[in-house]
Amino acid sequence: MTDVRFDDRVALVTGAGGGIGRAHALSLAERGAKVVVNDYAVNIKGDSEPDDRAQAVVDEIRALGGVAAANRDSVADATGAQAMVQQAIDEFGRIDVIVNNAGINASDKIENEPGPAYQQHMSVHLEGQLMTVRAAWPYFERQNYGRIVNTSSAAALGFVQPDGTWYGSYAIAKGGVLAATRQMAGAGAGLNIKANAILPLAISRMVSPLIPGTSVLDYMERHTGPEHVALAAAVLASEQCPSTGQAFSVSGGRMAVLVFASPLGYADPELTPEKVLENWGQVMGEQDKEHQLLNYYEAVDNAFEYTLLQRAGIGAEIAL
Repeated sequence: MTDVRFDDRVALVTGAGGGIGRAHALSLAERGAKVVVNDYAVNIKGDSEPDDRAQAVVDEIRALGGVAAANRDSVADATGAQAMVQQAIDEFGRIDVIVNNAGINASDKIENEPGPAYQQHMSVHLEGQLMTVRAAWPYFERQNYGRIVNTSSAAALGFVQPDGTWYGSYAIAKGGVLAATRQMAGAGAGLNIKANAILPLAISRMVSPLIPGTSVLDYMERHTGPEHVALAAAVLASEQCPSTGQAFSVSGGRMAVLVFASPLGYADPELTPEKVLENWGQVMGEQDKEHQLLNYYEAVDNAFEYTLLQRAGIGAEIAL
């Protein structure tokens, strides 16, 4: 079995003052990485807190014999994103890994969307991830090496609570992370720069207040520790990372790829709305009551739409 190590590698972990971010920082440091521990010291709504959470994690790492430095800049600020990457260069001489973990959750109601929380979410979850990567990209490019782990969420698949509570801007931003990750992977394909996204499920200060006193909370406290997420994500941050441009569900000791997929569907060069309705079963593809899919194709990129169109019989004679 190959050891996953980060000796001589330098990693930046954003939002690393607690929860999953802290677990990322500890896991990477334990396996040899020098870690810039970023935390802006805010609560889940984005309001300032007095605790120096970044330094507390650095102290933990150092106590275990690791090497780390604290950073307190905001990923939502272009200057801050640049500064945290520059700190890695100044203190450790390089940057190899970015784990974009920083996040908040303070969505507006649907009737107010996009509201005040919308730009907060875009700034932290989506633009913040873009800006840290932008700052590190020239270094990745020059050294012909880089690993990016972006944090999305299963919320991107739909996150309206049973009571109707709308977490729209959070989910929308997390959906954007999936698209951004695929774009980063494409741009880095010839440069040994790999980018993947994780959809973590773990007990945290963001989750606990949403489900107090429930069996779900009890289950999560028992089985979904943040260390599970960090250990799985370490593969994606490593030199041995097998994939790029993918999204992975990670939780409780389970890791699985999330696939964007499509059946051949219904195709007719003389399509009409009536024909579509009459053939709705083909449009939806084969799936059983548990949503197990049959005869689907992974949608690897937008060009694959042409492939499926031709396989369905539309313009198959044309060489593309």
